Amino acid sequence: MIQSTDHTGRTCTLTHNGQPVAAGEILEDFRGEPARITGGQAPHHAASTGKIYTDAGNYFPSVFNCQWTPKGA
Repeated sequence: MIQSTDHTGRTCTLTHNGQPVAAGEILEDFRGEPARITGGQAPHHAASTGKIYTDAGNYFPSVFNCQWTPKGA
């Protein structure tokens, strides 16, 4: 599963439909185009949603219907 530390120091997991995302997993974006997820960065300030890294570029998590979920949330 892909994890990163957010701006408050919490460990966050990248999730898709409530399930953890693994590196190498292929997800479809909002256009229905597939991309291999390679990593990401949890939000680095309060107004940020973080980033997702793919073989097709870097995107906001919402492009793939994902979010960063803090551990224990």
